[in-house]
Amino acid sequence: MKKIKLNQNSETIIGGYILNPTEKYVINLAEEMEFQSAIMGSFQIMGRPPALKNYHAWLFENGFSVDAPNPTNEFVAPYYGVKPLWETEYSQGIVVKDENDSDYFIVMECSDKNKGYKHTQIILTLGGCM
Repeated sequence: MKKIKLNQNSETIIGGYILNPTEKYVINLAEEMEFQSAIMGSFQIMGRPPALKNYHAWLFENGFSVDAPNPTNEFVAPYYGVKPLWETEYSQGIVVKDENDSDYFIVMECSDKNKGYKHTQIILTLGGCM
């Protein structure tokens, strides 16, 4: 497992993205919350990135509520370090794990097609997966 801090990676961009969905990443959620809250606040000022539609499509295609997203740890765990949940020209969704417990999180990395959010890594399930 590789510990990372989101939005501070200076790794090589592979296929348009920094994060590698086949890598098992762990994060410290407590350390991520301030910056993630700022990103969510930027949605109010700059608008949501077009990539968010990719997440909504993934939720819908997998039978989860778009209005109250409810993916489960059990559903996303098989993707952890194996493959992306989705990958489009606008974003990829990967599963990361909290280093302090057994909870999984869905992180969306925006591609450079998202003005203002280029390579931004956003935790979409701030409360973890259910």
